[in-house]
Amino acid sequence: MNELLVVFYLLATLAVAYLWFYPIVIGNNVKRMMLADIVVTGIPVAISAILFWESDPVFSLFGWKLNWFFFTIIVMTAIKLPMFLLYLKARGLSAEYWAAMGFGPKGSVDAGWSTASVKEVAKRLNDTKWDGLRTPAAKRFLLIGSNVVILAGTGFLFSVGDNAWSAYSLIQILLTFVCWFLLRQSVRLVADAPEEALDERTIRQRDRSYLVGYRWLASIGATLVTALMVYAVLTDAQTNSDGFNYQLAFTWPQVQALFWLVLGYTYMLPSMAMISLELKKRMKV
Repeated sequence: MNELLVVFYLLATLAVAYLWFYPIVIGNNVKRMMLADIVVTGIPVAISAILFWESDPVFSLFGWKLNWFFFTIIVMTAIKLPMFLLYLKARGLSAEYWAAMGFGPKGSVDAGWSTASVKEVAKRLNDTKWDGLRTPAAKRFLLIGSNVVILAGTGFLFSVGDNAWSAYSLIQILLTFVCWFLLRQSVRLVADAPEEALDERTIRQRDRSYLVGYRWLASIGATLVTALMVYAVLTDAQTNSDGFNYQLAFTWPQVQALFWLVLGYTYMLPSMAMISLELKKRMKV
């Protein structure tokens, strides 16, 4: 019966995604579709974790014995892939989607990496809808607030371990996407724009933000692997250590915290860097 329950909420999630969320909310923007797909994929996995993490029942799939995680992933892939391909074909997005993924013709060298289309950027460069997010005070608030959301949320999920408070991981995912969205609007999508959507000045701004963002991301990565190395050294110093094998135990909320910490910064750092550079330039004037 557990298998049927998983199939039920998988189908429910995919039905909402492909019959309402993608066509109505996302539309034909393949970049947004790629990002939204992470959330759509994560929802059934999160539900399975909530239902089966503690009991850890055995699932059967054509005679194979699987735990809840691998059963959910395999069944979701089998159900979702044909639905996804059919949706792309029905909307006429197949060529654009695979081009954005790096397969097929591309509009520019960085088309597969940009998360905003030329049409979107052109619209944001001229609109006034989000001007409230583009003042120095608003940008400073967004920069500080986004970092607080990511770091405080990560720390909280690590501290609660695996109890009722671990449901905050769903709120953390939502807040991460809200921060990402607001940061992009604040810089008019320039940090995520393809080359052909920008002029020489904005291309220099974008490229500079990626350089600074890469340095920040490298610092985050270096901090994480340094912490891992310190753990290994301290473990080796214990009298009962064999100096070779290590055991790391993570709860599901802690895995979520690490995942969204790295993914959140990966997508938000270009916009954060652009805002930071602009604020520093204003201070010098």
